[in-house]
Amino acid sequence: MVLALLIAAPARSGEVPAARNLHSDGLIANQAGLPILLFYSASYCHYCEAIKAEFLSHMAVDPTYQTRALFREVRIDSSAPLVSFDERTTTHHRFAGARKITLVPTMEFVDASGASLAEPVIGARIPDYYGAYVDQGINDALKKIQNEHDPS
Repeated sequence: MVLALLIAAPARSGEVPAARNLHSDGLIANQAGLPILLFYSASYCHYCEAIKAEFLSHMAVDPTYQTRALFREVRIDSSAPLVSFDERTTTHHRFAGARKITLVPTMEFVDASGASLAEPVIGARIPDYYGAYVDQGINDALKKIQNEHDPS
């Protein structure tokens, strides 16, 4: 029950929670067997806001998606503090830079340690298919996690 509340607790209803402590998020994701969807955005990116409004804000609070991925937002132009997967204190901006994220919107699908599990979704792409791109990334990431836990 507590795990479900931690996974489902966005900053505000209908928003993608800001990344604050990816090490803790990794522990939660590992325990639940879930990938982490890192959504990279910027304050100046109107495409990012459109994708959040149209897709991610709904997915982040949808019970079906809450059992498939942990959603976190990283603002590449923000100096907000962030604890990285390796427990180092950094900022959103420096974390994104270390991961070579320069184009927004970008989505990474990662495991509990921050390792990539699926092809990232880079750019806004075709809006009619964007939900399918996100679903494909989550599905690929879940399959990889399941194969790692049950290699048979």
